[in-house]
Amino acid sequence: MALAATSCGGDSPPAVVPTTAVVPPVTTTTVAAAPTTVAVAYRVEVRARGVADFPAVVDSVLADPRGWSRAGFALQRRDDAPYLVVVAEGTEVDALCRPYDTGGRFSCQLGPVVAINADRWRVATPQWTGNLATYRQMLVNHEVGHLLGQKHRRCQGTGLAPIMEQQSTNLGACRPNPWPLDDEIERAARHDLPLAPPYEQD
Repeated sequence: MALAATSCGGDSPPAVVPTTAVVPPVTTTTVAAAPTTVAVAYRVEVRARGVADFPAVVDSVLADPRGWSRAGFALQRRDDAPYLVVVAEGTEVDALCRPYDTGGRFSCQLGPVVAINADRWRVATPQWTGNLATYRQMLVNHEVGHLLGQKHRRCQGTGLAPIMEQQSTNLGACRPNPWPLDDEIERAARHDLPLAPPYEQD
């Protein structure tokens, strides 16, 4: 406390008047934490004929800035990677996917394996109303989305279908879409779901 003197008449001692120092307010700045990046290493195998473009397309889709990298996943191809993205004929995909029932026609993710049906890669499905190139993008993003822990979504309204919608079989009134929607990216970016989930019933 600082002291200030004032004078009065006569011989009275000076009065002591307290003064209070003004302390400037403390300001704090909240700095947002840098987004975390989760490294996901995958390898690619081709176990079917007529699908030689498969590795290049997978790499292109998973490196595309419209994809899961927006959610902080760094998907990198590596020969010794723990996760496998494989294209094979229907009977082999059925075996890789069991107990999921892919019926010789569809693809799946089960644990560390993403198994893509070679027929779907070659010709898509009748329910898909986009072209073959965008079907392949959708297929990779959908099944790798499961590898990243994402679950099926349902189309709401008439906009773009969520990437985690089962677009191979049912688009409803939605439009075909090969890339994760913003809300799907926001959900995935929490990084709170385990990678490579085991068999789960929808």
